[in-house]
Amino acid sequence: MKAIEVENLTKYYGKVKAVDNISFEIEKGKICGILGPNGSGKTTTIKSICNLIIPDKGNIKIFGKDNKKSAEHISAVFEGTRNLYWRLTPKENLRYFAGIRGLGGRKIENNIDILLDKFNLTDKKDVMVNNLSRGMQQKVAIATTLICDTEIILLDEPTLGLDVQSYMDIKDILTDIALNMNKTILLSTHNMDLVQAICEEVVILNKGKIISHDTLENLMDMFDSRTYEVVLAESLSKEAKENLLSLGYDFYFANKDLKIEMDISDLRELYEIIDKLKEKNILIKEIKQKDNNFERIYLNITNGEAN
Repeated sequence: MKAIEVENLTKYYGKVKAVDNISFEIEKGKICGILGPNGSGKTTTIKSICNLIIPDKGNIKIFGKDNKKSAEHISAVFEGTRNLYWRLTPKENLRYFAGIRGLGGRKIENNIDILLDKFNLTDKKDVMVNNLSRGMQQKVAIATTLICDTEIILLDEPTLGLDVQSYMDIKDILTDIALNMNKTILLSTHNMDLVQAICEEVVILNKGKIISHDTLENLMDMFDSRTYEVVLAESLSKEAKENLLSLGYDFYFANKDLKIEMDISDLRELYEIIDKLKEKNILIKEIKQKDNNFERIYLNITNGEAN
């Protein structure tokens, strides 16, 4: 069953076409990432789905019905800090957002306690949200989507600006939601690691248009190249780096040019790279093959479209 259907969605801001006649569908229970550079139309698309923005053209259906009549199926967390009431505590926020959906009573109070425990917020349940860390605020915001138990959750940059530990916590929470709660999730993010960890399919936007919509697995398989990492005994000189770049491959330099990563489809290309390093008497400490990285695939797709 289709949870979300977007057909010919178009939205202008003045003369700027933010979303350009896009169409896609998401099946019930799927986790879909919506990706793209800044200004590609991701947030406009998400806000159109939950009826916060009225498109200039197109139709959106939620479980087969017009989205204007289907608000009860959707909960959302948007980028920024306006998802909560800052002068309320986490427990009060959850109670409030359940209340505006007409939910209350002993069962909801019990569910609030369960969610606070699940999100490791029990010891902060009576602290005003204004006094919580950014990571804890984001946990509370995501918890508000679950207390209402809607079938669809829209998340716009849920890990933006979080420290490493808070990011890992949110990632684990979203993974749990994806695996165990049978929710349909549309996730906008720049974090490719998060996409690779939890998304089953991906919509990629660029300049308001869809340039790819496929399963994550198919997108990973589109690129039959393999990523290799070469660890050097010393940093590359400017001359050695230019000599290496003359081969015409896409290199990724890291750790002060002590590490080189490259995507290659033929092992003979690797030997060619090694020979170039030998020409400059650069010692190689280690060569290892790495798993395909979705961030590279995303960059290949978007850069190819830009060209």
